[in-house]
Amino acid sequence: MLIDLIRNLFRLLANLLAAAGPSPQYVVLDLAGAYPERRVPRRRLLSLRDLARPGGQAEESLEELRATLDRLARAPGVRGVIVRVGELGGGAATVQRLRETLLAVRRAGRRVIAYLTTVTLPQYYLACAADEIFLPESASFAITGPRAEVTFFRAAFDRIGIAPEFDSIAEYKTAADPFRRAAMSPTHREMVDALLDSILGQTADDIAAARRISPEAVRAAIDRSPLTAAEALEAGLVDGILYEDELPARLGAAGPPVRIAPWAQTRRRVPLPYEWRSWQDVIAVVTLRGAIVPGESRDFPVPIPLLGRQLAGAATVARAFRAAERLRRARALVFVVDSPGGSALGSDLIWREVERVKRGRPVVVFMGDVAGSGGYYVSCGAHRVIASPSTLTGSIGVVEGKLVFADLYERYGLHREVLARGTTATIASGFTRLNETEWERMRAEMADTYIRFKRRVTDGRGRPEPEIEAIARGRVWTGHQALEHGLVDELGDFNLAVRRARELAGIPEGRAVTVATVRSPRAAPSPHFPSAFDEMLAGLRQVRALADERALLLM
Repeated sequence: MLIDLIRNLFRLLANLLAAAGPSPQYVVLDLAGAYPERRVPRRRLLSLRDLARPGGQAEESLEELRATLDRLARAPGVRGVIVRVGELGGGAATVQRLRETLLAVRRAGRRVIAYLTTVTLPQYYLACAADEIFLPESASFAITGPRAEVTFFRAAFDRIGIAPEFDSIAEYKTAADPFRRAAMSPTHREMVDALLDSILGQTADDIAAARRISPEAVRAAIDRSPLTAAEALEAGLVDGILYEDELPARLGAAGPPVRIAPWAQTRRRVPLPYEWRSWQDVIAVVTLRGAIVPGESRDFPVPIPLLGRQLAGAATVARAFRAAERLRRARALVFVVDSPGGSALGSDLIWREVERVKRGRPVVVFMGDVAGSGGYYVSCGAHRVIASPSTLTGSIGVVEGKLVFADLYERYGLHREVLARGTTATIASGFTRLNETEWERMRAEMADTYIRFKRRVTDGRGRPEPEIEAIARGRVWTGHQALEHGLVDELGDFNLAVRRARELAGIPEGRAVTVATVRSPRAAPSPHFPSAFDEMLAGLRQVRALADERALLLM
C-alpha cells in the first residue's frame, strides 16, 4: 500500500503539471512491428533480439499499446488519435487484435483516423477500424489477397546426394513435406486452400462491414489490386486523398485547424491513471512464445529456419508456472501461447504444469498467431481456450525422421565409416539409412506419441477419441474453423481471456484486478551474465538437441 501511495503521489504531481499546458486535440501514433501480446519482464536491459532492432529498442507489446490508447481515451481535450500504419510484423491474428484495440478507442467516444502511405491487405484491414481513412495521391494501394508459399527441397536433395527419411502421422502433418516431397501433396494443398479461404472470407466480411459496402465489392477490389488512390476512393475503400499536412484543416471541418502532435511529444501532457494494486486480486499471466525446446528459453537476433527467432524452453516455462502459483493473491492464470510446437518431450512437460496448476486455480489459454501441434498440446487441457479468428491451431499429429548425408559425402570424396553394435544403434546417424527394424521402431514411437497426443486432447476437451481423430490427423485450422470443430471455446482477444479467468475464479464483475505477467525465476542460485556469443552457442545447442529428438510435434 505504501508503494501504491508513493507511486500515485508522483502521478498526481505529473498530472498537475500536465494540466497546466495545452493538450493536443489529436495525437499521432505509429503502428509498426510484431506486437506480442505482452512483454515478459527481463533482467537484462535489452535482449539479443532487441539489439537487432533499429536503434536497439525493445518492441512494443499490445498490452503497452492498449495502455497508451486507454490514457488517450480518458484524457480531457483529446478528441481522437491518428494512426499511421507501417509494416506489421505479426500474423493475421495479431492484426485482428490490433484492430480490436482501435475499435475500443471508438467505443470510448474518441475518433480514430488512419493515414496510410503504403497499403497492403493487413494494413488496410487494420485501418478499417478507423472512422476515416486518408492517403496521399501517390500511395501504393496493393490490397492483394493472402498467399502461402512453400519451397520443396526433395529434387535438390536428390541431385546433391542427401536422402530425406521422414514419416508422419497423419496425411495432413506436413512439417517434413518440404524435405521428403518434390511438390505439394493433394491433402497439403487442400488444407492450405481451406486456410486461405477462411482468412480471406473473414477479412472481406470485416472490411465490408466497416466500410458499409458488400463483401463482393471488397473481393472485386482485392482481385483488381494494386489500385491507384483515386480508384480506392471511387470504390469507397477510403474517405479522402490528401497529404499529412492537410489533416489539421480536414479534421477541423468548418472551424479552425485542429492541434495535432505526435505521442512522443505529448505523453507528458496526458494524465496518468491512478492505480491501487496492494489489495487487488491478481490474474497471473505466463507466456510461451516460440518453438518449444527442452531446457531454457532463448532469443536469437536472426530467425532460425523452421523455428523462428525465439525458443520457448520447457524448464523456463515450468518455473514461470511455479512462480505464478506462489504469487500472492493470484486467483487465476492466463496462459498466452504463440508457438508452432517443437519438442514432444518439452510439450508434454509444459502440459503437465498446466494440469497440475489447474487443480488449484482456473487456467485460461489465450492463443496468439499460432498455437499448433505442440502449441495446441500445451493448450488443450486448460479450463477455457480462447483464440483469434485467424489463429492457426490444431495440427494434432507427429513427424519423425532424419536427413542422410552419406551419398553427399561420397560424391565429394569424403568416406565415413560407421561402426556400431545393436540393430538400431545407427537410428540417429546422419550417415546411414534406416534399416527395417529402425523404421519399425520409429513408426512405433510415432504411434505412441500420436496416441498420447490424442488422449491429452480427448481428456482436455471432454470429447470421445473418434471425434478427435476426425479433426486431428495433422490438420491445421484457423481459429474460426477450430471453434466449429470444438478445439477452442471462444473467439476473442486477451481481454476476453482475462474476463473468463475472473469469472472462473469467482471475482465479482466491476472489482478491480491486477493482471501481472510472471517472469521465470533464475535456474542458477548466483547471477550469470553471458555474452552475446555465449547466448548464441547455448541456443544452437538447444537447436541441436531438438534435432536429435526423434518425435516432434512441429506444425
